[in-house]
Amino acid sequence: MKKKFFSLPTKYAYLYFFIPFAVSIIVSTSYDNDIWFLLNQGRYVVTHGIPYMEPFTIHEGLDFVMQQHLAATIFYEVYHWLGGFGLSLLIITINLFILYFLYKICLVISDNRRNLSIFFAILVDGLLLMNFIQTRPQVFTYLILLILIYTLEKYQQTRKKQYLLFLPLLSLLEINLHASMWFMLFLFLLPYTIEMTIQDYQQRKLKRILPLYTSIILMFLAGLFNPYGIAAITYIFTSYGYTSINALVQEMQVPQLATRMGVIIYTVVLTVYIIYLVSKKRKIKLKYLCLLLGTTYLALSSYKGFAFFLLGGLLPLIYCIKEHFPQLPISTIKKTAYQQRVITFLFGLMLTLLIFLPHELTNPLKTTIDYLLSHYDKNQVILYTGFSEGGYVEYRGLKTYIDSRAEVFLKRNNHQKDIFQEYYNLQKGQLSLDKFINTYHFTHFIVAPNDVLYPYLQQEKEKYDLLFSTDEYYLFKTK
Repeated sequence: MKKKFFSLPTKYAYLYFFIPFAVSIIVSTSYDNDIWFLLNQGRYVVTHGIPYMEPFTIHEGLDFVMQQHLAATIFYEVYHWLGGFGLSLLIITINLFILYFLYKICLVISDNRRNLSIFFAILVDGLLLMNFIQTRPQVFTYLILLILIYTLEKYQQTRKKQYLLFLPLLSLLEINLHASMWFMLFLFLLPYTIEMTIQDYQQRKLKRILPLYTSIILMFLAGLFNPYGIAAITYIFTSYGYTSINALVQEMQVPQLATRMGVIIYTVVLTVYIIYLVSKKRKIKLKYLCLLLGTTYLALSSYKGFAFFLLGGLLPLIYCIKEHFPQLPISTIKKTAYQQRVITFLFGLMLTLLIFLPHELTNPLKTTIDYLLSHYDKNQVILYTGFSEGGYVEYRGLKTYIDSRAEVFLKRNNHQKDIFQEYYNLQKGQLSLDKFINTYHFTHFIVAPNDVLYPYLQQEKEKYDLLFSTDEYYLFKTK
């Protein structure tokens, strides 16, 4: 009899899910900086409708695709009615669904090996919680991709056509929630399509694959149902691959071993490959091999890509190692009164943690913006801020030079000017400061000490006055 190992205490295995639940509550109170431009965009959609010209900066006539308009609207409506607590609750809820579908996928791949599925679901969710489960549209993308994987696994296993009905709906949701990641659905779909096509060809049942191909066509057509049409579908091709963006936006950079996240990424990827190599079950399914190789490329190309490796590269590992783990029946026995009391207590504990953690959205720019708005008419202000600061400034009702929506400021998207490249050249000392300032006739500047304009504005006291300062920011005015 083959020896099994790794056996969680089955009777109370469900309690392990409270670990990522607690972590998600803590993580949910750490709001990503992008939340400000998302709230601002959501507010605009609710108030004015979908914009087609960029309305938040000092630039005029920029064509605009609000590629996460639905996600931004959801974030704004939740924040409008429930504040920071609502945003935390939203992220926790989404993560619970992510955890649920991770577990369901693991059960399918592992042939109902419950303990292995619990372990992998918690492992993957824990890694996602470290850096990716945030108040950003990507959380919707992760959930949609997991539903896609689960649907495809169940369809391949049963060939029941009703599973395919979800695919166009997932496409419709993704194109409106996070258009730049819409093509990721097809990248995850492709390995399954290839494997099933080969299987049906070998079995001389090619007609059996037609429903899947029909669903793929419907997925593409569903992608057209968005406010921007084909522009939203092709947004990824006009927004990625820019050296200047990759240099300034950390999540787009190649993972470095000098960083904590870089160490985690290389360690996880290397560990996965080692386990694949030493596994006795060397024959890996084609779909899993394609997912592994494709998502490995994404993980090693950028910090952002590691999340997709966790979904497409780490989960299939279960298939290779499942034979080493016990196959236990899924219990349908009702929980005892004691077990129910334990669950109630833990839920109460989690709820208490959620309530008493701080949920207020704060920003270090607040006092500086308060000063500016209290002393000057915002309609008369032509403001310069750096890349990271623009979102909050715009949320407070001021127009500024740039914000962290990097792709919006590319000429290939706005069809007017490469503003991001201009900002990159400015920060790298490749642009005349006087010429830059005179081009836009700035009346005010909010700069951090690491901004290239800070020492210049400080030295040119005949031209610029320091109006207000904090430990992190300096407000200057043109004389």
